[in-house]
Amino acid sequence: MADPNLPDKTKFNDYGKGLANPCDNQQGDGPSQLQNPKDDELEELFARMNLNLNPNPNPMRSPRNIWSDFRAPTMGSLYDGFKGGYYLNSTRSPPSQNMVPRASFSDTFARNRFLDSSIQRGTLSPLSPWLYNQQNYYYPTRPRSDHSSWLLRELRGRVCEFAKDQNGCRLLQTKLDDKILSGEEIEMLFIEVKDHLHELVVHRFANYLVQKLFRACNQELRTHLLLLLVCIPHRFLEICTDVHGSRTVQKFIDRITTREQRCIIFSALRPIAVILAKNSNGHHIIQECLLKFSNRELRLVMESFVDHCIYIATNQSGCFVVQQCLRHADPEMRGLLLGQIIANAILLSEDEYGNYVVQFVLEMKDDYLTARIIAELEGSFVTLSFSKYGSNVVEKCLKVSGEQLSAMIIREIMNDPDFVKVIGHDYGNYVAQSALSVSKGDLRNAFLALIRYHYSFLQSNPFGRRVLSRTKSCKNDR
Repeated sequence: MADPNLPDKTKFNDYGKGLANPCDNQQGDGPSQLQNPKDDELEELFARMNLNLNPNPNPMRSPRNIWSDFRAPTMGSLYDGFKGGYYLNSTRSPPSQNMVPRASFSDTFARNRFLDSSIQRGTLSPLSPWLYNQQNYYYPTRPRSDHSSWLLRELRGRVCEFAKDQNGCRLLQTKLDDKILSGEEIEMLFIEVKDHLHELVVHRFANYLVQKLFRACNQELRTHLLLLLVCIPHRFLEICTDVHGSRTVQKFIDRITTREQRCIIFSALRPIAVILAKNSNGHHIIQECLLKFSNRELRLVMESFVDHCIYIATNQSGCFVVQQCLRHADPEMRGLLLGQIIANAILLSEDEYGNYVVQFVLEMKDDYLTARIIAELEGSFVTLSFSKYGSNVVEKCLKVSGEQLSAMIIREIMNDPDFVKVIGHDYGNYVAQSALSVSKGDLRNAFLALIRYHYSFLQSNPFGRRVLSRTKSCKNDR
């Protein structure tokens, strides 16, 4: 006999029909259609709700396809239980801010190819719940103690695809970092990677695996990887100018040890050294070479820099390369580069980036080099004082040169008809202040007298007033 306390089953012909919307907030969207249910009624209702973690499989499908569609429980599966009853029998739409949509899973490697019929449902373990692209990703649990060997055997033929996934790449890197892989297993990874090397080194995740693999390989495999990397010149140039590829090449260079490997990398870099020196990513490779290799080896790369020194020095990345070359080159190569810089000192001084190269040479505090640069700039100090970049070079000349050379620069500025314009200029006033700070004796007194002679003009000029205030401090110094 039916229990009179149980609700009539005909009232619940769908899942959860008659229940209040579980996604509704509790701020009064109408009275609930079922109020104060009894405990046995709740059991009946929850028994009718579809909370199965695995969607109902098609009985005609094979076990392989059934388990390839396995998904972790999501709020979307809970929403299915209410979907059939409430929303399909309601005239109003569910509130979007409270509804969690069904999770979407694309046709991924982990879903359709990695999980096969030999892996039972009970052995699945979510190693990492969410990927970078917000897709559920499952790795098989270790069936035996030799987890690494088993994992690599299961990934045979699919390592490159696995390496392009964030967590998959980290898993393989961990195996290489822990140094638990045998030589045969490292060789298996090498065979999987070598045919897709150019593609992997520029990938945002896979490039780290290639770096770790190069470190774990023996010298023979390292040489082979280098040959594969540089065998196609235009592809190698694309790699060197890519943000991820540039880092990979730098790691390769850092771990090169044999003479054969050095010959391979230099033969590939020499034709493209000038292009790399001017590239925002490629110039890091040149700087890594300058730190890693000897002066005799660096000549192979820097010989091309001599003929294109000005072309490189006037580039944002290239000006740093030229400075590093001056710091690390042998005396002969340094002399060739300095000859090009001094001969084009005026052009470089007025350039946005070249002026840093001229200042770097002055900061070397070599009296001979300083004298040659000042001699090259002689007659142009006033013109350079009006320049945003040239004024910095004139100030540097005044500060690093000796008393005799600085006095020559100050006299040239004082005797120029545009002397007052220099003092009242937005860049030239800094040159005048530097001249006051380095001048001495009679030259200083003459310079101060000339400034005071134009007091009325300078007082009405905002930049001239800066120089006048500087003269007051000079009086206090006396």
